[in-house]
Amino acid sequence: MKPQKSKMMRMKQLSAESGVPKGTIQYYIKEGLIPKPYKTHANMAYYNESHLNAIRLVKELQEKRFLPLSVIKQVVRGGRGGLSVDEIRALTEIDGKLFPNLVENPEVRPMTAKQLSEETGVDLKDIKQMEKIQVLNPVKKGNRILFGEDDIRLVECFARIREAGFSEEMGWDGAVLSVYRDFLQRLVEEEAKILMSGVAGKVGVDKLTKMVEEGTIILNSMIGLIRKKLIVETVKRYSDELQARIMIKEQQTP
Repeated sequence: MKPQKSKMMRMKQLSAESGVPKGTIQYYIKEGLIPKPYKTHANMAYYNESHLNAIRLVKELQEKRFLPLSVIKQVVRGGRGGLSVDEIRALTEIDGKLFPNLVENPEVRPMTAKQLSEETGVDLKDIKQMEKIQVLNPVKKGNRILFGEDDIRLVECFARIREAGFSEEMGWDGAVLSVYRDFLQRLVEEEAKILMSGVAGKVGVDKLTKMVEEGTIILNSMIGLIRKKLIVETVKRYSDELQARIMIKEQQTP
């Protein structure tokens, strides 16, 4: 549906209100960074608040987040779950505020890959595989690549998995965690869409940060319980299918 005439503007007004030159706006349109204008005929193009907001978001992501246009393009065209401009802005506002231990916890001594391997008993090859699939995210400090608290805890969990009997021969190496990362990435994208659609522009940054942090703890428990139930249901389903196959085979045997 065409927007109301009163909300529409020409390129000159859009450039003035956004502070972005005409040529840059045209480039943004060409690259798909902002929506195409509404055209009444070949030489008459109109824009509205959605175009203005999109331009402001691109500028914000460039100037405050230092993101390249290739990444911004992926975001604004739906690469991050199809979020709206306001929803993406709400997410960028809490960036760096969530889970302080992910940023830095002075009580936990960062470790190199070799130190982490020696501390946990996990093979260096597995640690490198987890880093390659971005389950682990070390940071460079000087000439050293160091793993922080959450990476250390994750490798400790992997060591416990091995102790429980999940061996490399069974297919359990560092790379197997890519299955979990891929599924969880899709889950988080869906969570972001659900959350942002309800709170964008309605909830302040501090409250939103607290909601996400507290909600994550609760939802982790809920996910664990649902997963536990699904494991039991899956085992029972396969057991029932096996019993049915055995009965059919017995009936077919003379």
